[in-house]
Amino acid sequence: MKEIDYVIIGAGQCGLSAGMYLQKAKEDFIILDQHLEVGDSWRNRFESLKLFSPAAYCQLPDLKMALPSSVRPTKNQLADYFSRYASHFDLPVHTKNRVTEISKLGEAFLVKTTFEEIKAKKVIVANGLCQKPFIPEWADNLSIPYIHSGQYRTPISVKGKKVLIVGGGNSAAQIIADLTNYFEIHWSTIKKPKLRSLSVFGKNILWWGEKFNKLKKPAKEKRIGKAEPIYLFDDLKKKIKKAKRQPEVIGAGSNQVTFSNQKTEQYEFVLFATGFTSDYSFINIEGFENDMEMLRKQQGVSSVSGLYFLGIPFQRSRSSHLIYGGQRDAAFIVEIARNAD
Repeated sequence: MKEIDYVIIGAGQCGLSAGMYLQKAKEDFIILDQHLEVGDSWRNRFESLKLFSPAAYCQLPDLKMALPSSVRPTKNQLADYFSRYASHFDLPVHTKNRVTEISKLGEAFLVKTTFEEIKAKKVIVANGLCQKPFIPEWADNLSIPYIHSGQYRTPISVKGKKVLIVGGGNSAAQIIADLTNYFEIHWSTIKKPKLRSLSVFGKNILWWGEKFNKLKKPAKEKRIGKAEPIYLFDDLKKKIKKAKRQPEVIGAGSNQVTFSNQKTEQYEFVLFATGFTSDYSFINIEGFENDMEMLRKQQGVSSVSGLYFLGIPFQRSRSSHLIYGGQRDAAFIVEIARNAD
């Protein structure tokens, strides 16, 4: 059995940042990632995806992106940057190595993966929230095909002519913009989406957030859990206006969907842009919270000694869900973990 001081689970922005801080501290660690290559968690998203954050806010510690600071990276550019980052600093990333279980082994942890068993003094879970797609229960009553946005790549992923998109977030809006030229799109949301420009007086909203020191501040509790606005850029507003707005879905059967206004429509395909839920089912430890909201309030520090979490929305600041804020959370968790020795 391999023995190591720190195991980091996930080679995304939080995992790589945590690895960099541990490397600077000359700690003994490895990073485990289930994907074929570093960056695949971004490469495997839909082709038209472009980040809202300019390159200046997408950079990891000590290595700039090879892009002008005001340019918004594509998902492939970000994925390639992550891969270059791991290679540049020779971070010990073990790809194709999915963690199947974490349990206690005396005072240490036993980390079981697809290839090995590792004894670790401490574990940092940084595998993000895109693990378990959320699909409403009424989808089980559909006889027509449907997919989650996590499975969507290009318009070729969609079948039929009349398509229902469910979800009120930015992913829904960008996918709708992909599809309106090819399909009759209906768009169902619980509430009317809030539209907001991504640029104010020629500057990205993150630039303003940093200028007024808002990005580093903790989020107010009343703000947490509320829907994010849809950020408008290029001709996104024009494209999403082509979709027919529908209220919340309250039921479905066969190829029919019923909305909260009691109207029913027939569709040939449904795409759920309904987000993801946390999945800690691989953690088999007595006393573990298994509650993302509780972990958020604890700033990612579990009540299980030696177990830490990264990538939780609003974990320590308004920007924790961004690369900009995620690396600061990683620095905090690494410091907490090292000081706990």
